[in-house]
Order: sequence, then structure tokens, then C-alpha cells
Amino acid sequence: MEIFRLQTAPRTEFGGREAAQLRKSGRYPATLVGEGKPTVQFSVAASDFDAAVRISARSYELELDGGTEKAAIQEVQFDALGDKIQQIDFRRDSDGKHAVARAIHFGDKGYGVDEE
Repeated sequence: MEIFRLQTAPRTEFGGREAAQLRKSGRYPATLVGEGKPTVQFSVAASDFDAAVRISARSYELELDGGTEKAAIQEVQFDALGDKIQQIDFRRDSDGKHAVARAIHFGDKGYGVDEE
């Protein structure tokens, strides 16, 4: 499975106004959760994330301050009209199981379910 690499920037200010300023500057607010580790708040470039979505990326490598984390999308929140991304929530996925499960769920080619 191809892993799409995303550069991130740490978030130091939080709240609706700060998130709106991020989006206006071409970045999406994002979080990373899971695997018993602390939640990380950051932002990603909108153009990079949109490019990943266009190629149906399911597995991501997030370049965070201090290293990298493998992740899958847990949820993408949109505005009331459903056309502008407001927030991206990633889930840690060190073994790749979440990304494969999402690919099977959405019917991506190249993934099959093992039948026993």
C-alpha cells in the first residue's frame, strides 16, 4: 500500500477563530489520536491534503515535530454546506490495519478480504 507523506506544522493556539485563520491561510487544523499515546494538534497544507484525497490515499505518514507517525483518516469534518473542510482527525496506524480496513470499506481496487 502506498503511503502518502504529509508535512505538518504544530498548533500553539486553539479555538474557532484560530482555526478559521488557519483555513484562510491555506491550512487545515488536524489532530492525531490513538494507540494510548497523547493527542497531537497540528495543521497540514490544504493543497497537500487535497492532492492525497484526489489519489484516494488511505495511509499517511505525518511528519510531526520530533519524528513521523503512520496514520489513517478517522474523520473529516465539513462545513454546513458540506463543501469546505473544517477539521481532519487522524488515527495512529502503526501496523496499517486501519488504512486497509478503510480501503476495503470504500471499495478501493487491489484490496481483498482474506477468506478462511
